Amino acid sequence: MKSLPLETKFRIMDIALKKVELIEWLARLQDEKLIQRIETLKKGSIKDLYEQRMPKTKEELQAKLNQSEKDIREGRLHSQEEVERYFKARFKQ
Repeated sequence: MKSLPLETKFRIMDIALKKVELIEWLARLQDEKLIQRIETLKKGSIKDLYEQRMPKTKEELQAKLNQSEKDIREGRLHSQEEVERYFKARFKQ
């Protein structure tokens, strides 16, 4: 496997460190209004991601439908049970 460039490794490590620092800061945070603002920001980013993935035209919708049907024909699908097992394992439920 090809190794990542040193600059990329440092950027990944820097992001990981920032995440840990944010988690630690959030764990100590007591300001309810600030927590609510952070929750609003989170919900907004999830909504933005959802909107980015949604087709905006009939043509985009038809392309997604065609790809889905092709995936099904070619066996690239998972049963409900497989999906549930994956998420239970992923989120330790």
